[in-house]
Amino acid sequence: MNKILDHQLVEVLIRNGFTDLFELEKICIPRIKSGHDLLCVAHDGCGKTVSIVLGILQRLKKSLNDTPRALIIVPDIARATEMKNEFTRLGRYTDLRVHLACENEKIDDQKDRIYMGSDVVIGTTKRLNQIYSLYALDLSGVKVFAIDDADDVMKSMNLSQVIRLSQGPAKTQFLVFAGRMTEWVDRFAEKAMNVQEVIEIDEDASGED
Repeated sequence: MNKILDHQLVEVLIRNGFTDLFELEKICIPRIKSGHDLLCVAHDGCGKTVSIVLGILQRLKKSLNDTPRALIIVPDIARATEMKNEFTRLGRYTDLRVHLACENEKIDDQKDRIYMGSDVVIGTTKRLNQIYSLYALDLSGVKVFAIDDADDVMKSMNLSQVIRLSQGPAKTQFLVFAGRMTEWVDRFAEKAMNVQEVIEIDEDASGED
């Protein structure tokens, strides 16, 4: 872990019972740190969520300005809540402001919270687009654009909305994690990403997710 992660992250992981990183995390986290686009196909339980969280924590480190520097699209409220809990658990040494944009709360409350200052915004495609349309989600400064469970997020009716959001940042790193490669994931990669390699992790290389 010491060769891949900052010492503060290593200390937090040890306190949370991590003894080592899983295969997917060892492969993906250095690539995330390098700033390159990443397309990874792995089954549930391989560490996709933790890879995204650790990678973003290493890239952002601390709060800065008021506009988001990381946007994470997830398929539903449950996954968004899980993701935010991981930021709270593993990023307690930072002052990063992590906010949700999902259908479990009034849009005005979420809009105001995000607009007042955020570093990481996690949400569903529908609610993120709604807030973006209200000019309360400034994507121009987003450095990391991540999609978790992309095969669930990107269906035929959602692809255009995801592409719309992806065009907001002036320059960003795309992180796409999927349980399986689908037509829609492949279309997004061709449209938005600079991917030269698809990383695939076998089901038996499982760990925390």
